[in-house]
Amino acid sequence: REHRRRHHRRRRDTNVPLEMSARGVAQFRGVDDLGRDVGTHEEFWLKVKRGAKNADGKPLWYAKGIEYWDAIDADVDGVLGGFGHVSAADARDSIRVLRDVYGATLGARRASGEKATVLDCGAGVGRVTSSFLIEYFDEVDLVEPVGHFLEAARVDEAVTGAGRRDGHRAVGFFKEPLEEFTPEIGRYDVIWIQWCIGHLTDDDLVAFFHRCKEGLKPGGIIVMKENNAKDGFILDLEDSSITRSHEYLLHVIDKAGMRCVEHRVQTGFPKELFTVSMYVIQP
Repeated sequence: REHRRRHHRRRRDTNVPLEMSARGVAQFRGVDDLGRDVGTHEEFWLKVKRGAKNADGKPLWYAKGIEYWDAIDADVDGVLGGFGHVSAADARDSIRVLRDVYGATLGARRASGEKATVLDCGAGVGRVTSSFLIEYFDEVDLVEPVGHFLEAARVDEAVTGAGRRDGHRAVGFFKEPLEEFTPEIGRYDVIWIQWCIGHLTDDDLVAFFHRCKEGLKPGGIIVMKENNAKDGFILDLEDSSITRSHEYLLHVIDKAGMRCVEHRVQTGFPKELFTVSMYVIQP
């Protein structure tokens, strides 16, 4: 019900002021993709929580997101919304961040013979895994709620690592939404979260960060790569997701009791797309 490979949406600039509640808490105001006001982030998520639910009691917000992605082709162009050509530039900047912030640790892992492991969240068809994660980690686990995406990843040798001389391989394929998924305790060097958390409510995202903390090895990191709205947030009526601003994302990270120790902006993308930011997060 959730975090599929969040494709690039065309940028829609907004000028939504940051507000403060009577309690002195930041309030991020949102608009939908037709430009209509949807209230502050707290008001919006309260409406989602109190709104229609499915048989298991979860907000229909999640089911609608899955319904959207169930109709999308299971290939790179499909999961990137027709912008498959940006995948190489995406991987290039992601590799730079990974090398800069965790390269020394990965080198130490290799020197000691210890396996380096990574979790690919909202893995889709395994694009991020095949484009660079499997090059740097001995074992990759993929978690993805959309069944036909995950099945496409399972049979793609570039994802599974079949035949690789270095022995790097995809080990786990978990068909589960991030709001329900619990990483194995202490398994991962890096948890990579890309283009998927727009489907999570703030509370579910904070709870997922807490579970990720338990899934990390000592010294491990979370890397989150996401679109940025200019201000506040933008509600996508088509795929049941929001695009948060940089300030809003930092607010959620802080709410989870974590620190953003490195922030970088993706380069080389078409100007009509949202700004994309990379956040290196430590518990």
